[in-house]
Amino acid sequence: MATAVVAYTVAAGRTVGFNPSTFWQVWSNPLWEKFWPIPWDWVLDRHNVIEPLIETFQIAIVSTILGCGLALPVALAMSPLTSPNRVVLVVTRSIMNVVRAVPDLFWAKLLVTAVGIGAFAGSWALSVFSLAVMVKLFSEAVDGADPRPLEAARAAGGRHMPVVRTGVLPTVLPEYVAYGLYVFELNIRASLVLGLVGAGGIGRVVEAQRQYFRFDRVLGVLVIVFVVVFVIEQVSVAIRKRLV
Repeated sequence: MATAVVAYTVAAGRTVGFNPSTFWQVWSNPLWEKFWPIPWDWVLDRHNVIEPLIETFQIAIVSTILGCGLALPVALAMSPLTSPNRVVLVVTRSIMNVVRAVPDLFWAKLLVTAVGIGAFAGSWALSVFSLAVMVKLFSEAVDGADPRPLEAARAAGGRHMPVVRTGVLPTVLPEYVAYGLYVFELNIRASLVLGLVGAGGIGRVVEAQRQYFRFDRVLGVLVIVFVVVFVIEQVSVAIRKRLV
């Protein structure tokens, strides 16, 4: 089995023209000289970077709240443990399979075309992305919940929604919050990529400077984004450890 995997990998590499020498040849590219020194006076300017970075936060917060809020009922509907009936289960799973199959970058391009360049399109694109990720993660958490409280509540004659609210939600709510924080992290990173296609945020700054070959400014922006994402990730990890 291992031999077959190695052989197929080598064949695939030859098919796509993979060349190991690229790993060391890339460092001889003269464009690397344009990445240094970083113009920190430009990078730390409020209008150049700070305001677009704040816009990125706003996009991530709005899209996380919208996506995760919609994901709660959808995830409950597509879990066999909490779905009201077979029809709802099949329909919700089919729809979410289609939504997950479409990349977030395509949603951004589509929405930028539909509503115009800016943060509004980015917020909607990341809301769909958040919904897809959160539904997948949270529905699996619901699937793994203890069914005994739910069965006991149903045996007592409880209706579907009150039974789910009292028998399942209290046990999976910490995981829901933890996954929501994780989705927020993903949205900060994804907003940088979506901004490259005009969906608002710091990504638009990166793309504009790249078009003018100001790679020193691009590197400075990426350093700022790296520090921000690192801090957010550490805070989020600490909170998730306390919740789950």
